[in-house]
Amino acid sequence: MEASARLHKAFQRRGKVADAVGLLRLALMYGPGRLSLRGTAAAACGVVADMSDKAVEGRLRKAGDWLQYLLECLLRAQARLRPEGALALSLVDGSLISAPGSGGQWRLHASYDPGAGRFTDLRLTPVSVSEAANRTRLAGDDLLIMDRGYARVRNFTAVLASGGAFITRLGWRSLALKTEAGTAFDIIQSLPDGAQPVEHSVRVGGVDQTLRLVIQRLPGETLARSQRRVARRSSRSGHQLDPRTSLAAGYLMVLTSLPASAQSAARVLELYRARWQVELSFKRLKTLGGIDALPSADPRLARTWLLAHLIVAVLTDELASQIVGFPPRKNAAAAQHASLWRAWARAHQILLHAIIPAPPRRPGRSYMRRIQRKLRNNPRQRKTQENGLRYA
Repeated sequence: MEASARLHKAFQRRGKVADAVGLLRLALMYGPGRLSLRGTAAAACGVVADMSDKAVEGRLRKAGDWLQYLLECLLRAQARLRPEGALALSLVDGSLISAPGSGGQWRLHASYDPGAGRFTDLRLTPVSVSEAANRTRLAGDDLLIMDRGYARVRNFTAVLASGGAFITRLGWRSLALKTEAGTAFDIIQSLPDGAQPVEHSVRVGGVDQTLRLVIQRLPGETLARSQRRVARRSSRSGHQLDPRTSLAAGYLMVLTSLPASAQSAARVLELYRARWQVELSFKRLKTLGGIDALPSADPRLARTWLLAHLIVAVLTDELASQIVGFPPRKNAAAAQHASLWRAWARAHQILLHAIIPAPPRRPGRSYMRRIQRKLRNNPRQRKTQENGLRYA
């Protein structure tokens, strides 16, 4: 660990922080530990190093590249082991994280394996880097499941070039589809009347192979809710709603490179609906992990804070999977399946207890004086109201 810290210039000389393990603990206390710089300095006192909040800040601002390296090592070490011939699902999506004030935004690119219940790749970039299928690692045997924002020719070609396959949602005018004869394919005219899914063989310019377009009408209440949503969005933007957009909102349309001999149309739609699991994983990161409460607008410090969160998130995924017994047994009743949400919350709490040191049971005067010094406010000319009342 120390060699990698030196290589990435996060730990160049021994000072108050004696080793790379101490530096990593500082980053984890500041990030997922949700401590301020002063709080981190106070928590580190007597455990990692006796240092000021400015010294902590200086150390953490240099640690971003090293933490990125550690995150990549963790993800490689926890690469899933699948039985030969098993279907490898990779749910690909992105999420925005905003810094306070005018500190800008960050984009988190992720791939999630619902069978293992964990992230398989995580990449942190500035918001200017758009979502794309190749932002995360592509494996030759993966089936990528993507939302409509990924319905781009460059994403299709990247996945197919890696030897994988894809299922992606699309809108009625997302792509210029053609029939196998080369004529324009009209999605609106191809919408089914019944509830059963239908499929069509289509071609997309720039993609060598024939693709399958699978369409299914949404059930009654879902259909009405989807149409109300597009009408509300059009009204807010001040645009007149195209009747074809309202009609298409009542259907689920997905495009896949899987051959019909591999998966039926109904199975393709079922696999696409598993994409909701990556949304839940982001929700766990933000609600339980607190990764959306970014406190710093400084790009280097913010990057360290976010990467520390992602390292703990990967470890939490692993521990939560062990608690739940993931994946669940096929013959187990639904009531016997433990809640991954509750297991993730408990696993995260266990890791935080290991990261943030508990104060001594009987702290001495010297310890209390050091803690008081770390938490002291900057010098002020006038006495605060709080102190005025305390010593009145």
